[in-house]
Amino acid sequence: MRSRFVLLLVALLPLSPVACAKRESPPPAAAAAPSTAARRYPFRGVVRKVDAAKREVTVEHEAIPGFMDAMTMSFPVHDDPQVFEILHPGDRLEARLVVDGERFWLEQILTKGFEPTSAAAASPAAAVVTPEPNRGVAVGDTIPDFALTDQTGRTVRLSQMRGEPVAVTFLYTRCPIATACPMTATKFAKLDAMLKEKRFGRLLTITVDPEHDTPKVLADYAKHLGAEPGRWEFLTGDPKEVAKVAMSFGMIYYPDKGQVVHAQTAAVVDPAGRLATIYYGQMWEPEHLLRDLEKARKG
Repeated sequence: MRSRFVLLLVALLPLSPVACAKRESPPPAAAAAPSTAARRYPFRGVVRKVDAAKREVTVEHEAIPGFMDAMTMSFPVHDDPQVFEILHPGDRLEARLVVDGERFWLEQILTKGFEPTSAAAASPAAAVVTPEPNRGVAVGDTIPDFALTDQTGRTVRLSQMRGEPVAVTFLYTRCPIATACPMTATKFAKLDAMLKEKRFGRLLTITVDPEHDTPKVLADYAKHLGAEPGRWEFLTGDPKEVAKVAMSFGMIYYPDKGQVVHAQTAAVVDPAGRLATIYYGQMWEPEHLLRDLEKARKG
C-alpha cells in the first residue's frame, strides 16, 4: 500500500531530499465527498507553511506506519475555513489524513502549538483539578451559588443576579479549535449585542483554564470581543471552585499536552437561579438562547 502511494506522489510531486513541491489543490467548491473506498490515517507533524488562499498547509510530518515515511510536503485541507486563522508555522498538529484514489487531504485538524500552563510547567507532578462526571443539576433545579472573579478583578456571585435571566457558557482563551471556543465566543458576542438592544439579561463566560486565564488575560479577551463588564462577565478563580461550578452544569474538562479537552455547553439560568435550559455541543445559536432568556424572564 505504501509503495502505491509513493508512486502516486512521484507522479504528482517532484520530490527533493528535504521537501515535496506543492500540488495545486482544487478550489473548496470542487472538493467532493470521499468515496466508500477512502482510507483514513492518524496524522501528526509540525506546520511549516500555511496557504489560506489555496487551502493548503505544508507539514513536516511523522511516519505513518504501514503507509508512508516521514517527510515534508503540502496537503490540501478539507476543514472549516476558520482553521487557517489559528494555524501558524511551528505549531504541532494532529489531524486525519484521508486518501481516496488519487486524492488526499487533511481534516479534523487539532493544533498542538501551545505551551503548558505556568502551574503545570512549574509543578508537573501537582494534582490536576477536574470536574466529576454526572453531577449536573437537572433542568428546573437550583444552581448552587458560587463566587468567582471577573475580568475586572471583582468578585461575582450567581446569587447577585437574581431577578435577571443569565446565559452561561464555558471556554478558555488559548483554545486552538476554531469551531469550539472561538465560535462559542462569537455566538455570545452576537447574543450580547441582542441583549444590549433588548435591555435585559446577563452573560457569564467561565474559563476551564483558570491557572492561565487570570483576570488580566480575560480582560484582554473580553476587550477583543467588545464585552461590557456590566452585562457580560468572564470568570476565573481557584481551580477547585471553577471545577465545582462546571460540575453543576454537567461540564467535563481535563488538561492534555498544554491544552484543555472539554465539553461544550451553553445554558440559561432563570431569575430565581434555576437551570432553565441547557445545550451541549454547538447545536445552538444566539437566537435560541435569546428565546430561552425571554421565556425565563417571563416565568
